[in-house]
Amino acid sequence: MTSVVRQLPTRPIFLGTAVSRISTARRIGPPVLVAVLGVLAWWATAIVLDSRIFPTPADSMRSLFADLATESFRANVFDSLRLLIAAFVVSVVAGSILGLALGMSAFWSRAVLPIIYSINSIPKIVLYPLFLSFLGIGQSSRFGFAFYAAFVPMLIMAVESATAVNPLHLKMAASLRMSRPRLIRQIIVPSTLPALATGMRATFGLAFLGLLLAEMFSSSSGIGYEMLRNVSLIRMENIMGSVVLIVVIALPPTIALQALENRITARFGGAAR
Repeated sequence: MTSVVRQLPTRPIFLGTAVSRISTARRIGPPVLVAVLGVLAWWATAIVLDSRIFPTPADSMRSLFADLATESFRANVFDSLRLLIAAFVVSVVAGSILGLALGMSAFWSRAVLPIIYSINSIPKIVLYPLFLSFLGIGQSSRFGFAFYAAFVPMLIMAVESATAVNPLHLKMAASLRMSRPRLIRQIIVPSTLPALATGMRATFGLAFLGLLLAEMFSSSSGIGYEMLRNVSLIRMENIMGSVVLIVVIALPPTIALQALENRITARFGGAAR
């Protein structure tokens, strides 16, 4: 009886740890399973085709490790990562602040939102020559285009989330004569956080895509530049190795942003998906 009583306090800790592990497994397990199935399908396709043009995963990984062993390739990877992080963070912060400010004004949201929609409907790559004209060939144009690719969707998401705030909450705040800073802190931000979290997850991929396109079209460094160089040399193993590297870079932040979105949605907008 004594041993049972002594063990009882440890059970909630054990159960909490078990639940946490199950939750982590459910969050990470499906993407890992899909990735494994994709690699198996890739390997089977390469064996069936039996072509030197379509490499196996093993050939691609060998070429990728060989590239990573060179200092120039690692420098290009780190250069892309640095610009990606900067463009993503700046686009999220600027898009959220400006979008919420516009969304809180009925006049400015009606006046500006159609223009933003029109700009967003233009294929982004069409506007890239403008970035080259104003920013030149180099890091500025790469950062600018990656920022633009993520900023506009984030801005739209923030504006729409601010305009969708429950009018009843706004009327109650007005009746209580709530100050504007308090209104933003206690009503606007909690109401828009789920949408902003969704925007963060979506715009990360857009920032990465914009950066890669900029590096492929006019750059002498970066992952996109390395991919385009391998395409010109018809080195399929290196091309597929670069694709694997891009997936490896993109997957962890995407999973983390998805987990953050679920936590925010569960707390401020209902049950997590």
